[in-house]
Amino acid sequence: MVRETHADAQVANALNTRFIPVRLEGRQHMDLVQQFSVRGAPTTLVFSPDGRELHRVVGFLPPAEYLAELDKAKA
Repeated sequence: MVRETHADAQVANALNTRFIPVRLEGRQHMDLVQQFSVRGAPTTLVFSPDGRELHRVVGFLPPAEYLAELDKAKA
């Protein structure tokens, strides 16, 4: 995901202009994995400013599909 989808210029622009991106390695943050019921990697979670989960994307997506999911998250 990092090398393909997140490296895509359109995806990077969308993430950096519309969100506050944070990337965590789940194995090093098992408390968060459990807290948010993450069952597989990669998983993208989008939260509201008040901490509510707005959208979840599980699994690898190519750039165009990932952008569509980001659009759903901001809808």
